[in-house]
Amino acid sequence: MEAFTAIFTHELKDIFDTITDMITVHDMDFNILHANEAAKEMLQLPSSSVTKMKCFKYYHGTGGPPKGCPSCECLKTGLPAAFELFEPHLNKNIEIRAIPRFDGNNRAIGLIHIVRDITQRKQSEEQLRSLTAHLLTVREEERKKIAREIHDELGQQLTAMKMDICWLNKKLPQELSPLLDKTESMIKRVDTTIYSVQRISSELRPGLLDDLGLQAAMEWQAKEFQNRTGIDCKVTFDFDNGRVGQECAIAIFRIFQETLTNIVRHAEATKVKVSLKEKHGALVMEVIDNGKGITVEQISNPKSFGLIGMQERIYFLRGKVKINGAQGKGTRVRVSIPQGKPEQK
Repeated sequence: MEAFTAIFTHELKDIFDTITDMITVHDMDFNILHANEAAKEMLQLPSSSVTKMKCFKYYHGTGGPPKGCPSCECLKTGLPAAFELFEPHLNKNIEIRAIPRFDGNNRAIGLIHIVRDITQRKQSEEQLRSLTAHLLTVREEERKKIAREIHDELGQQLTAMKMDICWLNKKLPQELSPLLDKTESMIKRVDTTIYSVQRISSELRPGLLDDLGLQAAMEWQAKEFQNRTGIDCKVTFDFDNGRVGQECAIAIFRIFQETLTNIVRHAEATKVKVSLKEKHGALVMEVIDNGKGITVEQISNPKSFGLIGMQERIYFLRGKVKINGAQGKGTRVRVSIPQGKPEQK
């Protein structure tokens, strides 16, 4: 400690104290050797002399290091650690960087904590996520409304038109073969348009999802995907369809759609295996393809909006998305959503 204090000149101390992030210097026993003014204010240290004050008492209000403390691992491994947590004792969200200290013989002699109050940032993130969740809900309701209007209004009008053309076709004399051919061609065209209306309506919001539940909707989507792309898509289920809430069902279904879209665009796959089951109190979906495999860079790319959207969809459902891939061995997307009432934010 004396050696450390000796090099801690007045000039360095002035710089140390003007840093707005909280900085504390510790020995191997987690005693606070030095603290800048920001740390003294946040931790409410009792005096200017902070020697032999255990850091965990002031950081966490505990009599010892918390279980699984990354700073303890930092001392053991000699490697820096960075982590975020909500600290009830301080009533703040904080970001901590733990940096090991070494002597001239490269032996660990303690560590440095650099701590930033990120409470406002976390609050902003929560507000943004709340807004995102609200917009997703509004968008789903709009899609549901538009899908019904397309299906009901356009579908009914096209069906009536087909009936009129069929009636006209039956009334025409057989000798007017050009007109008969034309009406038959019109009937086929109306049939094609009716199918397009049904397809567009289902893609906006499949009625199966609301009427028959998640399993039926996923089976339909897998069949549509296979027919459209030629990629073999097998789906297996092992869950209680009636126990899945609407928000959870919508989230799983939309992530399933997004995953299939990504497979078509990027995977170069020929087979897809999908499973949806209940496991340890959670609804778990796995989508595995045999394509070229997603890379770490693609997963972490901030412009991968599809992947980001998956994570945002299930944030307030306390869910998790895990994506991994191996070159030439395909990609696995695993989504897990706890069943039960979400925690209040």
